[in-house]
Formats: sequence, structure tokens, C-alpha cells
Amino acid sequence: MKNNEVAVKNQSKNMFRLLLSYIVPGIAGLLFNSLYIVVDGLFVARMLGREPLAAVTVGVPVVEILLALSMLISVGAGVLISSKNGKGEYKEARGIFNISVRLLAIVSILIAVGALIFIRPIAKMLGATPDIMDLVVEYMKYFFAFSPAFMFSYAMCTWLRNDSQPKLAMFAQIVGALSNVFLDWYFMGPLKMGIGGAALATGLGPVFSMTIMLPHFISKKGNLYFEKIKMDFKIISDMLLKGIPSFAMEFALGITTLCVNIAIGIHMGALGFAAFGIVGYIALIILSLFLGMAEGSQPLISFYHGANEDKNMKVILKISLRISIAIGIIAYLLLFKYTEVPVSIFADNDIELVKAATTATIYYFPALFVSGINILLASYMQSIGHWKESVSISLCRSLILLLPLLLVLPKVLGDNGIWVSVPFAEILTLPIAYILCNPKNSVMAQSSISK
Repeated sequence: MKNNEVAVKNQSKNMFRLLLSYIVPGIAGLLFNSLYIVVDGLFVARMLGREPLAAVTVGVPVVEILLALSMLISVGAGVLISSKNGKGEYKEARGIFNISVRLLAIVSILIAVGALIFIRPIAKMLGATPDIMDLVVEYMKYFFAFSPAFMFSYAMCTWLRNDSQPKLAMFAQIVGALSNVFLDWYFMGPLKMGIGGAALATGLGPVFSMTIMLPHFISKKGNLYFEKIKMDFKIISDMLLKGIPSFAMEFALGITTLCVNIAIGIHMGALGFAAFGIVGYIALIILSLFLGMAEGSQPLISFYHGANEDKNMKVILKISLRISIAIGIIAYLLLFKYTEVPVSIFADNDIELVKAATTATIYYFPALFVSGINILLASYMQSIGHWKESVSISLCRSLILLLPLLLVLPKVLGDNGIWVSVPFAEILTLPIAYILCNPKNSVMAQSSISK
């Protein structure tokens, strides 16, 4: 009996180390990836002022939606690739990779061209008010021009993680983020390019990341490398279905931001946009921890799912949830105690903005640990092929429950009703996520049979 207990403990320790080797680079990579947006906001807030910060805030959903589209293709391919690798079907995995590369190239170019043509209607749809419309258009014009590089940079990181190279992906994202920091300073400082310089720096950062990652695929250093292949619409369909949950998780950030932006435009105006900009940058950093854990654990869960090792899958989920809950609780306690520290970094000496952003932060983040649970459960369901349940969780927390709350709570609680709508949506989503992921649920109970 004791020998069995020791074996279980050793297995858990080994699994914990293996999981860390994936989630640490995943978290670090997404944290540095979030710097593309956060550093823009920081430099814009301190060098250009409140109105340009509001304009960048309006443009943030675009960044998140493009990232979501990149994940739709790359993570969907990653789930299939890791599952094939788990079955020893390496040639098929490489074929899926090459199809996903070509599909992303087509999609990203079409998006860039279409967005540049319809840039003003897009800005208006995002909630840009007349006083900041020109600033929003200038910011998005530069960003859309480089959007294919932005989408490919993230996709390559996903493909590398599914080719057992998480550290290289992390290093590439760090280099891209640091180059973005330097270019933000250089374009907005010495060159005086204004908000357009911020967008240009964000567009060029992924180019530096790609130059680091491309040699891996060109030089055939792993199982995934470029080769000629015919497009297979059955594989594309399966890829997109598997990628919908990741798309929904990241799209949830964009939709949440968009819904809140619209509510702010109705109830608060430029000051509300600027305050939410600061809150959004803090949220982006913290949620990157949860999304990084989800993206980092996905290759392992998909691999063990393909290898029919359900026990290891559940161990990974249990460890991830415990880490996520701890991060969420600690993060909110720190934010509650030291709220003005991150706010002042962005707001500088703008007393009115500091007050508004401090209040927003207190009300916006109390359900952080619940957010982490919802994100990980959605990711787990995706990794084992239950994309409908995964999408349902993501849509509940970002749209289905959030939108009615944003319509009702501001009328009852005033401006603070906007901020509390997000944690309320997360809390109301949790029991739904539990029901969908419960092993006794008929859908989950059939997971081993469906394999």
C-alpha cells in the first residue's frame, strides 16, 4: 500500500515538473506578448495624454480579435498535431501544420486589405466617439498594415510548442516585446510620431519574433517544417472546429472589451475610456497568466488524450486549477492593497483619472480566481475535443451573461455597474462550466468511448 502511495506521489511530482516545463514558457510568452498592448498604453498615457490613451483603448478589441483568429487556426492545428504525435502519426501531423500555415496566410492578408479599406466604419463600430475618431483611425491604420505579421508571430509560437520547443517560442516573444518597448520610445520620443508611432512599434515587434522562429521550420529542426501539400478541406474543417474554443477564449477578451467600451461610450465618455484602458492593461497582464497556463497545458492534454491516458489528463487539470486559484486570489489581494501603484504608472499626475481608474480596479477584479477556473475548464474541454462545451463556457463569460448585466447594472448602480458586470458574469458562468465539465455529465462520460 505504501509503495503505491509513493508511486502516486512520484508520478504527481514528475507530472508537475513536466507541466511547468510547458506552462512557464507559455505564461512568459503571453506576458511578453501582452506587452505589445500594455507598453503602447504606458507610453501613450505618459507621453501623449488622456485622449490618445482613450483612442488606443478603443482599438484594443481589434488586437484581441486578430489574436483570436490566429488562435482559431494555429491552436486548432496544434490540438490535431499533438493528438497525431500521441498516436505516432508524425507525417500526418506535419501535413496539418502546412495546411494551417497556408490557411493563415490567406486569412491574414484578406483581413489586412479589407480592414484598411473600411477603417473608419470599423472605428465607429468599435465605439469611437467623434472627439477621438481621427486618433483611433491613425492608430489602427498602422496596426492593420502589419496585422499578418502579428497573427503569424503568435501562430508560430503555438506551432513551436506543439513541436516540443516551448522555450524557443518564449524567447522569440520576449525579443519581440523588448523591441516593441524600444521602438515605442524611439517613435514617440525622438521621432515625435505620436499615436501612429505606437501602432507602428506594435506592428514591427512581431517581425523580430518571426525572424527568430522561422529558421526552426525552414531548417527542419523538428517534425514540423515547410513542404508542399494539397489543401484538404476536411482537415481544415476539423482544424477550425478544434480551434473554435481557443478562438472563443481570446475572442472573449475582445468582446468583453467591446461591450464595456460601448457601455462607457453611453454612460461615461473619454474619462471612462481612459480609466478602462488602465484597467484593461492590468487585466491583460493577469489574464495572460491564465491563458498562458491554458495554452501551455494544451499540447500535453491533447497528447495524452490521443494516447488514451485519461489519468494523466486529469492530473494536469487538477494541478493547473490549483495554481490558477492561488494566482487569482493573490493577484486581487495585491491589487486591493496597492491599487494606486499600477494606476499611477499610467495616469501620472492626472488626479481625476487616477481616482476613476482606482475605483474601476476595485470593482472589476474580485472574481479573478473564478476567471482562471473558467478559462482552464474551457481549455481542457477543447483539448479533449469537446469544443461545443468549451465555446459555451467562453461565450457565457464574455457575451451571453455579460451583455444583459451591462444593460441593467449601470442603471441600478450608476457608473460602477459597468465595472461589476464583468466579475458577476464570471461568477454566474462558473456553475455552468461545472455542469458542462462534470465527469457524470453524459457528454463527458462518453469521452473515452468517442475516442
